[in-house]
Amino acid sequence: MWFLIITCVSLLVIKALMDWRRGSNFPPGPKGLPVLGNMLDMKKLLKEKKYFACAFSHLAEKYGPVVGLRLGYAKPFILVSGREAIVEMLSRPEFDGRPDSFSFRYRTMGVRRGMVFTEEKVWTDHRRFAQKSLKHLGFGKRTMEDLILDNVNSLITNLRRNSKNGVIENFSKHSSISILNNIWNLVGGLKLTEENAKLQEAVEMLYNLARHTSAAGGLLDHMPFLRFFIPEYSGFNALKKCHGGIRKFLESELARHKEIKAEGVHNDMIGAYLEEIEKRKNDSTSIFNELELFALIKDFFGAGLETTNNSLGFLIAYISVKPEIQKKIQEELDRVFGTESLPSLDYKNNLPYLNAAIAEVLRISHVAPTVVPHRALKDSTLFGYEIKKDYTLLANLVSVHMDKEHWGDPENFRPERFINDKGEFIEDSWLMPFGTGRRKCIGATVAKNSLLLFTACLLQKFNFSLAPGEPLPCLTGINGMTTAPPNCKLLLSER
Repeated sequence: MWFLIITCVSLLVIKALMDWRRGSNFPPGPKGLPVLGNMLDMKKLLKEKKYFACAFSHLAEKYGPVVGLRLGYAKPFILVSGREAIVEMLSRPEFDGRPDSFSFRYRTMGVRRGMVFTEEKVWTDHRRFAQKSLKHLGFGKRTMEDLILDNVNSLITNLRRNSKNGVIENFSKHSSISILNNIWNLVGGLKLTEENAKLQEAVEMLYNLARHTSAAGGLLDHMPFLRFFIPEYSGFNALKKCHGGIRKFLESELARHKEIKAEGVHNDMIGAYLEEIEKRKNDSTSIFNELELFALIKDFFGAGLETTNNSLGFLIAYISVKPEIQKKIQEELDRVFGTESLPSLDYKNNLPYLNAAIAEVLRISHVAPTVVPHRALKDSTLFGYEIKKDYTLLANLVSVHMDKEHWGDPENFRPERFINDKGEFIEDSWLMPFGTGRRKCIGATVAKNSLLLFTACLLQKFNFSLAPGEPLPCLTGINGMTTAPPNCKLLLSER
């Protein structure tokens, strides 16, 4: 008995030491400790730098564009920084996988499902279905613009109704449902309202989930067994609560669709998916089933709300403390639309300063400081370093958006950097808030169009400033998987 125990312990120690030892071609990085790897290094660095983005950038400055980390029992974690290295990594299909981590599995009932956190056939089939289905429903067409404008009007009504003497607290909370409806009208077939208690809980849970996780993974991803011994400290209880709140709302939506389902008739993506399940029920290779549908709509629920809503919140925060920029946008809007005509995407090219302000917010706010983690599908190399199968790779977008050699003064909010000598808006390939390559966010165009129309309509109707007595907000935002805008009181005055 004792021989068996000693043998098992010895084997575990040997494995821990072998995992700790860095190969000659393993990317550079902090050495760390056996078993724990670099977990304590990252905890200390995060405490010092406050933000994941700053911690990742510090590692890049110290060790170079490809940094190797070991976090607990998980496979090595490779941090990729700088435009050249990131573009190469995101453009190579052998790095298009997703990590099979505990948190990715837990969010969809123990198996990676859906589109965002899957790979190969499950990912490609879902992406193809989503693009085809949403396009058929009006995604990216005039119908989409009409939907966005309708949702902006709902937000304007909401702000007028809920302001107290013109003061609004936590703008992003008020805008969240309107932003979500930009995509949910097509996914779920109806316009969501604030009166839906399950929806409100789901939105709050999604926000909490984003604030308490990171793209590098949490403690449970690296040592998932801890959930059985310290569920509170390991974050498992919080994770369970957040996903439970989101699940209640999504399950109620699925139940509603099943009740109204009519074969061959659907006006949203959920209905189209249910029909697809029925059509493929005799196909043994089909990936379409109700669990996958639940995961897919969960992907759209998160992606359709968190990043776009946070970006709008940052834009409103910046113009509230920089009235000169707000004034320039409003003067441009008045020249193009006047004060009564509805803004339209047909005149997008006539709004260079507004386009520049949106681009600058996407650059400086770090709403998505990294892409969703990738996984190496086979042994390979990157910048001469060995990247073995199942290594996790993370693109540090902040390193591109804050590169001093390219931007000159990246710490300053300056929309003019996106305008040329002729006063025209210019695209910059160094701006990549939605990633690049095959796994680039499919909703990038709708997100940018939503930001343009929402901002144009809001600034056509209101002036924004900090409420009397409100201190200057911290514009670096609130840390998490995504970065949230500061929560501050704003004064709205009708124009």
